[in-house]
Amino acid sequence: MYINSLKPTFWIVIGIPIVFLFGSLMHFAYDWSGQLTIVGIFAPVNESIWEHLKLSIYPTFLWWIVGFFSFNDDHISTYRWFTCCVISVIISPIVITSFYYAYTGALGIHSLFLDIFSLFLGLFIAQYLALHIFNKSKITKIHFYLSMLISVLIITSFTLFTFSPPKLPIFMDSSTNQYGI
Repeated sequence: MYINSLKPTFWIVIGIPIVFLFGSLMHFAYDWSGQLTIVGIFAPVNESIWEHLKLSIYPTFLWWIVGFFSFNDDHISTYRWFTCCVISVIISPIVITSFYYAYTGALGIHSLFLDIFSLFLGLFIAQYLALHIFNKSKITKIHFYLSMLISVLIITSFTLFTFSPPKLPIFMDSSTNQYGI
């Protein structure tokens, strides 16, 4: 078990503002790329809630992968690191959508500031929960394999639903009231 968690702790915490800034920039990546399909897999292609969840998911995956290779010499447990990565990836969209629907649906508030804040809040809560689990929980091979399966399902669903979204409100482009690209 990896005991010295100072470097990983710093990495996970400093990741909050960095992933937030990277995710915020990703909001524009699809248009900046000339609407390249490959970029649309990772960046929002429209103004739907679903597409905007990419702003937390892919930067979080990337941050944790870079972190793992940065600490390769420190003998970080692969199981622990990637399981906590997936926990962060799962929790952030749950917080973002819950917060979003609370202030828009329940309170009737529409605010760009709160939209942006929801990304930060989701990342903050997700990273700290993942950090807590990283430092306090026993992670096994089963957790790791389940996390890898969940990762594949997340990436597959975000790719598939970018090009063929279900006719559900979370997939509707708020700027055009249409589904998909």
